[in-house]
Amino acid sequence: MNYAAQQRIRMVDFMLKHYGYLRREMLMDYFGTSMPCASRDISDYNLQAPGNAVYNPSAKRWERADSFKPLYE
Repeated sequence: MNYAAQQRIRMVDFMLKHYGYLRREMLMDYFGTSMPCASRDISDYNLQAPGNAVYNPSAKRWERADSFKPLYE
């Protein structure tokens, strides 16, 4: 994984830890990436930290799971 992708994964972890939720648009705005790139970053995060985030379809966002354990301290 390259440095830029690692930074985006760190941001996903940070947002879930501190705010409790994440939307693709947050990554897109912060990093200036495309929607497919933000979706891939969230998917990559879910592969690295299964069970940390749960998708809430009514709010259209990823939310911190009760079993959340941060990847980065």
